[in-house]
Amino acid sequence: MHDDTADHDDTADHDDTADHDANADRADDRDRLGVVRGLLPDDDLRELAVVKAGERSTVRRIEAVAGDRSRRTLVVKEYHGESEGWLRESAALACVPGAVRVPEVIAASTDPRLLVMEDLGEGPSVADALLGDDPDAASEAVLGWAEALAELHVATRGSRDDFRAALRERADDAGVDAVESWLPARIREAERVLDRDCGALGVTIPSGALGELTGLTERLGGDALAALTPADACPSNNVAVGSRCVLVDFEGAQWRHVAWDVAYLLVPWPTCPAAWRLPDDVARRGYERYRTVAADAFGIAPTADTDDAFGHDVEAAVVGWSLVAASWTLDHALGSEVEIDQQLDPHQAMPTRRALIMSRLRRAAGSPELPALAELADGLWAALQQRWGDVPLDVAPAFRPR
Repeated sequence: MHDDTADHDDTADHDDTADHDANADRADDRDRLGVVRGLLPDDDLRELAVVKAGERSTVRRIEAVAGDRSRRTLVVKEYHGESEGWLRESAALACVPGAVRVPEVIAASTDPRLLVMEDLGEGPSVADALLGDDPDAASEAVLGWAEALAELHVATRGSRDDFRAALRERADDAGVDAVESWLPARIREAERVLDRDCGALGVTIPSGALGELTGLTERLGGDALAALTPADACPSNNVAVGSRCVLVDFEGAQWRHVAWDVAYLLVPWPTCPAAWRLPDDVARRGYERYRTVAADAFGIAPTADTDDAFGHDVEAAVVGWSLVAASWTLDHALGSEVEIDQQLDPHQAMPTRRALIMSRLRRAAGSPELPALAELADGLWAALQQRWGDVPLDVAPAFRPR
């Protein structure tokens, strides 16, 4: 059967192309290892596995054998295209104090853009726990994430000038203009999308609503209670090392108000695809763990039910994220949802766009923090509910009844 298929002209042509592509990939791998050998000339190197391959970057695990025959594994992260991933990650990791566990950069190359980092191992991530079947393990993973985030914020709260300098140095070398945070631009884009789509849906935008949204760029800007952040602290962007959660993937690193990160527990996970709901008690405990760790450094109370300025800022960030994140996928969700959801999630490893949008709008609509924006979220939710019906967002698999 195999021989008969191979004799078909079209298939044979395809096989030739595949062989050519495979050979090209092997040549690229050799070239890439050649770059790393130039960075680590005293080590014998061997590629072990591709850990993660995506549009923005590819991560590989390699073995390095030193002259004394001692062995270690390292991670090589190569950045694709013209994105700012390399300069942001390398700048951020250079600014994190040694007391905070993040991947240590062993060597760096600007052409091609890659980082050689310590290998933190193959421990599970928070996402693994949330997609598992143990609610206690998932709860502990979320608490560990909140603690790791707070420790990073506390340790880097005075690093703005260092991050700016590191970012500027790398941006100048790369010929790009890298801002310390891309969030203001995302908020302005969300304002444009919401204005357009609300008009198309016949939803009246309350007076002052979009002003409340754009006003967050100043209220929750980098001059306030801010720190260095990976900016995309999704459940998958971390690894358990022993009993500790270690944050990884600083491709989008920014300097911004810490409330934007804390809100990830309560939206939840606004920039992440696997953004299943967290049970209220788990989200609350995570929020309280963050406040406990950060209390002294930031001058905030350690309890989650405190009606203080920080709590109001976190709630404002929750509302802001809810509208911004909804705007990113609203156009697609207004299209052919069946086709989109099959492409996005054929096995329900991730929630649908519509479920995410409706959950986020409902969350924003119930908040008293930004009343005009809450009214807009409520009106938009009602219009979409008429179109789509009930589209509930489930809790993460680990918390579902068995």
